[in-house]
Amino acid sequence: MRGNLIVGLLLLIFSVVFWLGADAIPKSRLSGSVGADGLPKMLAIALGVLSAGLIAQTLLMMRTVSAAASVSREKKREELSLYLRGFGMVAIGAAYLALVSYLGYMLTIALLLLTVAIYNGKRPTVGALLFAVVGSVFFYLLFVQVLEVPLPAGFWPRLIG
Repeated sequence: MRGNLIVGLLLLIFSVVFWLGADAIPKSRLSGSVGADGLPKMLAIALGVLSAGLIAQTLLMMRTVSAAASVSREKKREELSLYLRGFGMVAIGAAYLALVSYLGYMLTIALLLLTVAIYNGKRPTVGALLFAVVGSVFFYLLFVQVLEVPLPAGFWPRLIG
């Protein structure tokens, strides 16, 4: 909870700095009632309000949580496990990004779908492989054929000729 409080305070300070930066934008005679500083100032206000809300929420939670209700070792271990699982998903995404330009979209999206399914508890079966293949074909058709988004082909076209 102390981390939320620190982040809230830092964001509140940042919102003030952001407001001052927006206020330093030169005024133009050609601007209307809302000048070039209008949007940045609104964003600074929104950030300030949200960070104040985070600070207030954290202070209220800190007040209601008693010292006797401290987090047990099991709870901390469970939270660490969740963080590590999240890190694993980010690592899978990073591997996908690293391989997509070399292997091509079709193969890497199939590998991504299969890896994520297995990582999240699906057994490596023919059904999981079929899911990955059908999913990669679906996403290829959706993005390349329907939406006309150019995606990397990888080294396969050079092999085929």
